[in-house]
Amino acid sequence: MIVMIALVLLALGVVGYFFLTAKVSVTASGAQGQLASQNTALFDQLKTQLEESSFQGTRFSTDALGNAEDYAFITYTVRLSNQCLVPVDMVELQVEPDAGDVLQIGDTAVHSLKSRSVGDITATILTSKNNNAAREVIVSYYVWGVSFSIRQVIGG
Repeated sequence: MIVMIALVLLALGVVGYFFLTAKVSVTASGAQGQLASQNTALFDQLKTQLEESSFQGTRFSTDALGNAEDYAFITYTVRLSNQCLVPVDMVELQVEPDAGDVLQIGDTAVHSLKSRSVGDITATILTSKNNNAAREVIVSYYVWGVSFSIRQVIGG
């Protein structure tokens, strides 16, 4: 019985160690903008999807889109470092909208980070062309089914 108790305590200690050392951090970040008029194919595709109610992503405004010359795409990139000994599942990047932001393009891919690895995740928004690029982003991830998040301001 003492051996069983010792094994249970050891197992709880190992699980606790893995859980407490589950550290993911942002090692680099950046924002890159492009006028929507430079990528009219994507703009027209998004406009059509919004009109047909088939858009996959996050809508920040219900207003109809105007001309591509009035908008810009901003892509936010976050480099994450997983220092845990276990993989990180379901990594997602969400941009906190600002006035003038229209939408965030959906990402249907499943992102994860292997243990002791580094990886990038991106999110692209459509906004008014005169908006500042500075936004707060939220990186959400799961370790063993438990949700964690990191908030970071990018751009400017």
